[in-house]
Amino acid sequence: MKTYLQPVSPALVVWLPDGSATLPAEGAPVYLDAYWHRRIADGDVRIAPPATSPSLPPHSPAPSGA
Repeated sequence: MKTYLQPVSPALVVWLPDGSATLPAEGAPVYLDAYWHRRIADGDVRIAPPATSPSLPPHSPAPSGA
């Protein structure tokens, strides 16, 4: 199961289990395994809502003047 995790602080560097990169400060979806359960228990990462892209302003219909 994938869960969205992010470091508890943007300054905290949390490595991915394979050591290839770090968990981005804005968070990322990861498969919960023993490694991530330890990071959560240690207080290094937290479960967070997924980052959303900025929404566009609501579209208003064009005035109908004929």
